Amino acid sequence: MQPQFVYDVHTAKALRNSVSSPRLLRYEAFATGDLVQALRLYTWNTALSEALYGPIQGLEITLRNKMNDCFASHFGPQWFDAPAMGLLYAQQDQVTQAKQALWRHRKAPDPDRVVAELSFGFWAGLFGRQYETHLWRRYLRALFVNAPSPFLRQDAHRVLNNVRMLRNRIAHHEPILHRPLQREYDSVLAAIGWLCMATAAWVGHHSRFGETFAARP
Repeated sequence: MQPQFVYDVHTAKALRNSVSSPRLLRYEAFATGDLVQALRLYTWNTALSEALYGPIQGLEITLRNKMNDCFASHFGPQWFDAPAMGLLYAQQDQVTQAKQALWRHRKAPDPDRVVAELSFGFWAGLFGRQYETHLWRRYLRALFVNAPSPFLRQDAHRVLNNVRMLRNRIAHHEPILHRPLQREYDSVLAAIGWLCMATAAWVGHHSRFGETFAARP
């Protein structure tokens, strides 16, 4: 086990300068003004973010690959350009940006690369109510083969949008320790399981979230 870090007065002040007082304010509020405890909570928040990154990545990759397979089988490999997909402007713009990013890196925008370039927000956005009639009344069950019954488009959208917001907070190094993380972690694994039970078991087996969550300072 790694020995506990020792905070003396000078070290704590130096760390406040490095992290910045504005960033530590939320943590000091959680720690009722105790700077050392705030720094411990900040470190724990970082560990929680790291522990959640893997499961969220597992959901994102599984989701995009399953959606790509589903759409490609019905609309062709370049489904994101197919008129029958009925992509709205927001999603069309994200596809355009993905292609432009690939061109900037001197990569041809072939279907696999475009799909890999699209953000989690793109995939979650496809579960908006505007896609209810022409996509999800037909393909929801073909995608979420293990989801409970009844299972609606808005059920998927609620979970995925919440994961998207958590993912964004992690990506921007924001506090997450005040969120219902155990419930959110469980929902990530559940969503993976809706798509593939084997993948959910694999991600859960390798996850460090449980031990990290239990180690609150």
